[in-house]
Amino acid sequence: MSSADWTMNCPLHWYGSGDSLVFLGLIGLTLMEYGLSRKGFGNHLMFKNWVQFSVGIVAWWLIGYAFSFGNAGNHSNFIGEKYFGGEDWLLDRISNHGACASYFALIGFFVIFIINGAIMERAHYWVYPFLAWWVMVWIWPVVVAWGWGWGWLMGEVGDENNLIDYGGAITIYIFAGTFALVGAIIIGKRVGRFDQEHVQSGFEMTHYPIYVIGALLTILGVWSINIAQTETANAFGIAEVNTWICGGASSIVALKLLTLGHRDLRIHYISVFQGFIAGQVLISSSAFDTTPWQSGICGLMAGIAFFLGVKCCEMFKIDDPMNITGTFFFPGLIGGFLPGFITDSYGVFWEGTEGHTLSTQVVGVCVIFGWSAFWAIITFGILKFLKKHRLSDEIQKASLENCDIAQEGFVLGGGQRIEAEMVKAS
Repeated sequence: MSSADWTMNCPLHWYGSGDSLVFLGLIGLTLMEYGLSRKGFGNHLMFKNWVQFSVGIVAWWLIGYAFSFGNAGNHSNFIGEKYFGGEDWLLDRISNHGACASYFALIGFFVIFIINGAIMERAHYWVYPFLAWWVMVWIWPVVVAWGWGWGWLMGEVGDENNLIDYGGAITIYIFAGTFALVGAIIIGKRVGRFDQEHVQSGFEMTHYPIYVIGALLTILGVWSINIAQTETANAFGIAEVNTWICGGASSIVALKLLTLGHRDLRIHYISVFQGFIAGQVLISSSAFDTTPWQSGICGLMAGIAFFLGVKCCEMFKIDDPMNITGTFFFPGLIGGFLPGFITDSYGVFWEGTEGHTLSTQVVGVCVIFGWSAFWAIITFGILKFLKKHRLSDEIQKASLENCDIAQEGFVLGGGQRIEAEMVKAS
């Protein structure tokens, strides 16, 4: 297999460091979730993330990777049909399946940990391992196959009909943001959330230093995703600086907009850190091939998108504890369309092309949004039907700190169990 064939089989061009930085991003998302959790919930939430990793990596090895890259380059195929369970990896040495499988497995967990942030503190224990298995076996690998696996959304190398998604605006952030938003709506809000007009004291951030460390590591992880699939050293460098510029501009705008009506420290922290991440997300798939000035302007849009995402959840009383909608979903939607407008080679604004890339981006955004929303409704709908979607009100009121972890999930322990039963009986 030639190097060109390898390129068509796996879009990863910078090996090794990408895995390490994305893994740090996973730690970052975990710490952000812990930092935003209420007192009494954080320790249990951190435990389930590694359960998900263990379940998901087995699912990816057995089935997910094969569906994603098992027929890369055969554009008529819906999904891959070979390499299940690592079959023929050693026989096909030049393809470097280990590096490809490792990196994109971590990207898959990035998707899962984003979803976690929208359903934290009230999702049933079994939601998490089931979600890891199902997402890594089927739902996300199909999306990868269509784009990064050179499926039906791609043409020949250099074709302006190709989907441009180097940084994952569509494959990561639209997919994860859509799934997370649907999950938050179906699972419902935490007990007591939105019972008053303003945020109650019980729902404020309690772990500021841990949140900051997590946000910085997540910023590093998103930055690494933006550059790992760039094909040349020049594109690599351009993507680096544009990611920082867009993030900085977005952070400033988000801070000024969100703090107009709020003076509390929590809003300032969320604005400046997650506003920065929103900028990185919006420019993710365009950063490799656009100008710094355009990146700065995109940063202004990202700050506004973050603000609107946060406010929409407040307006419609959608409980999104980690602000996934504003941080990933809204910026991801804009970022998915963006390459068709501003990339130097194919953008209608900059290059003046006929818009073939833009039309492909529109198709990609709509298809992935619809695919993610459909399977999120199915997934959380099944869990809701089985009554495995949500922690009981008694457990939420008692907090996970007062629960044991049994085979059936979280259960109240000791005196809290008796107290909860008395409340239920009354």
